[in-house]
Amino acid sequence: MSSTGRRQPLVAVVYSVPLLCEAIASALDDIAEVRTFPGRRDDVVGLLRSVRPDAVVVDDPIESAQIRGWAENQDLPLVEICLREVKIRVLRNREWQASTGTSAESIRNAIAGSIYGRDTIRS
Repeated sequence: MSSTGRRQPLVAVVYSVPLLCEAIASALDDIAEVRTFPGRRDDVVGLLRSVRPDAVVVDDPIESAQIRGWAENQDLPLVEICLREVKIRVLRNREWQASTGTSAESIRNAIAGSIYGRDTIRS
C-alpha cells in the first residue's frame, strides 16, 4: 500500500543479473511493489500467471520471447532490458517501443510509463 492507502502496482522482475534486479527494485521503491524471480527456471509463464503482476520486467531475450505471448493476451506491459544493445524495449499494444540507455532512472521511467499507460518512452 502507498502512503495514500491505494494499492501500488505489482511489478514482477525476472532476472539473470542480480545487481540489475537490485537497482530496479530500488528505483521503483516509491512507485510499485516489486517481486523478483531468478530467471531460467521452468514454467516462468505459470509463475507469472500465479503472481498476477501489473507489469513484467525481464533482462533475458529468451525469457522475454517466452513471456511475450502471455503478456499480450493479458494486456500487460512487458519491459525488456537489453544489456548488450544498451536499450530498453517496452511491449505495449503488441508492439515494441525502444529507447536507448539502461540506467536505473531510464528503466524506472520505462516501467512507470508502461504501468500508467503512456504511449511513448522517454529517457
